[in-house]
Amino acid sequence: MGRPKKDLNLRMDTDLRIPVTAEQKQLIAEALRDEPAGLAAWAREVLLDAAKERIDKRKAGKSRKST
Repeated sequence: MGRPKKDLNLRMDTDLRIPVTAEQKQLIAEALRDEPAGLAAWAREVLLDAAKERIDKRKAGKSRKST
């Protein structure tokens, strides 16, 4: 008996490649030294939080302009 199929909404099926310098890669590796989930999970969380924050700021700026 195999493991149950993953919910299609939770499948990570698209890659995001980000070029960095050797120094930037080393800095990220240092930040992740004690991160049990690894680079992909950490980067996903950081990028999604930043994206949501930027969208919220943009929406807040538009609502102030329209009032």
